[in-house]
Amino acid sequence: MIPRFSLVYQQPTPESTQLLFSSSLLRRSNIASRIGFLILLCISSACTTRQVTDAVSGSTAQRLVTYSLEAFVDELFSQPQFEPIAFSKIDLNVHFLKDHVMLDYATAVLGFQLQSKHQIELTETGEASDYEVDVFFNSLGTDYDTFGLSIPSLGLTANETVSVLTADMFHGVTEGYALVKRVGGTAVERTEKILTRVRTDNITTPVIDFPLNQLDLDWQRK
Repeated sequence: MIPRFSLVYQQPTPESTQLLFSSSLLRRSNIASRIGFLILLCISSACTTRQVTDAVSGSTAQRLVTYSLEAFVDELFSQPQFEPIAFSKIDLNVHFLKDHVMLDYATAVLGFQLQSKHQIELTETGEASDYEVDVFFNSLGTDYDTFGLSIPSLGLTANETVSVLTADMFHGVTEGYALVKRVGGTAVERTEKILTRVRTDNITTPVIDFPLNQLDLDWQRK
């Protein structure tokens, strides 16, 4: 016996019609949202600027660069190349690309930390010493970066664009390394290149401004 099949037409109910209509609207809404996001992404603009500022221009810049210098010195003298020099006489020399307003301060901090951490004696020019230590700075200053994101105003304001996000980043940066040589010897020990950065960043929106970090609190925790 061959089984028989029959097709039965069922009248669509108002509930099923409404469900199909809602699903169609939802799909269209999702597609429209994605298209709108892509259009906004294409027409929005972002910009970033960088400026190297005076290392001692203002209290914040001064604290940023001195805090980064202190962190650099702590990390530098934790390198294994400085372990043998404890209780020795040291000829300390500090170098930079050019005369720098922070160079005398950096030399003083380096000398004090050597004396307190390794119990060494700094020698004057011409005096006999056990080791020569040369510290080379690649960077000793502050960086100021600004990142902005804006969208077209669409005629709602007098300006062509409206800023929706601005990030102001103000950093103290110290980078360098050291060479350690025993007087009378030929071997020269070089430390790793060390980079320390102390930050104070701020976010600005049309609604609220807030800091990403607080210089005083963050440094006190260290």
